[in-house]
Amino acid sequence: MQWSAARPIISSTSIHVSRGWSETINAARRDVYSDAIWTAAYKAMSSLVQLHTYVGNKRVSFFDLRAQNDEDRARILTWAQKAAMDNLAGAVRRRPFKILEAPTTNEALEPYKVPPPKLIAVDCVRDKLYLQFFSTRSYTFREPLDISAMTASQQKAFAEYEELIGVRTRSIPCFDTAVIDMTTELVEIRVDFQPGVSEDKDVSPFARVVAELNRIGTKYINQGVVGPGLINLHPVINPMYLDDKCGRVTALGFVATGKDSSSNNRGQLHRSKTKDFRKDEFHVGGKLHVDKIDPYAIGITWSQKDPKSDLSLEIRGNARALYNRKHGQVNDVEIVGCLDLADYEFVRDQVLSRLKRSRK
Repeated sequence: MQWSAARPIISSTSIHVSRGWSETINAARRDVYSDAIWTAAYKAMSSLVQLHTYVGNKRVSFFDLRAQNDEDRARILTWAQKAAMDNLAGAVRRRPFKILEAPTTNEALEPYKVPPPKLIAVDCVRDKLYLQFFSTRSYTFREPLDISAMTASQQKAFAEYEELIGVRTRSIPCFDTAVIDMTTELVEIRVDFQPGVSEDKDVSPFARVVAELNRIGTKYINQGVVGPGLINLHPVINPMYLDDKCGRVTALGFVATGKDSSSNNRGQLHRSKTKDFRKDEFHVGGKLHVDKIDPYAIGITWSQKDPKSDLSLEIRGNARALYNRKHGQVNDVEIVGCLDLADYEFVRDQVLSRLKRSRK
């Protein structure tokens, strides 16, 4: 788990967190003989870590059940509300482990690299059915190598290099969530991802979760749960860009169109951790010299009070979406920094509130 995610979790237990992992561990050791502190810390951390598997760093897609015919939609919603918990109770009892008992070592994760993802929890909360799946995925990490720790002959071989970078592939435990919302008639697919880390392009966690959800649906109601209705999120990008009250625009991809030409900056996203591009002098000045700005990708950040991390989302569309709706769809939003359900719903609803959907 990243320190940015772990810090507010540990802070909730009243353990000091201002100086990173090492100081936090040392501070905790000083209270090692206090059963009360450790019991309270374990309970708080267990609850928050379990919740974090549902809302932390997710790539989220939405299916609109209203895109299905009335009979199929009603069958799905009725099953989710009245029968799914009982139908899936046996599968949950046979699960290989509970959420907090999930394996973390490479050896223990090996059996879960092969699809399908394993169903390990089912819950129904406030008219939402949550199906929690577990799987293992491989990620590639780039790490600096310490030349001084090498043998003399190795140091000589690499003497002309200022920096060495090693590439390491690690197995990561992943929790992916399918949510059937009986009120909004939406299905969310939340897929775990590691921000800034290379993924295996040959593996689609989204497709695997959808396939398993549809297999479950076929078994109990003789039809898949999702298929038609995958929502294109491109239409929410421009309204977010134009809304000054919608956080800070910290990533932006756009096409600038002038009288005789247009440019999309070679498809590169502009990024800033601290600025709001809506107010950035360079961006605002540039807008004055073109006819219009059409954003096709956007990142929004909302600041939070310490010790919570900032909340952010990113919708990575491409310029083709401005010219060809069929080939320019963007079907997921990356949501990062959420500690609890309130955080997640706040960010998610920034997207959903700007979608135009058909009525029931």
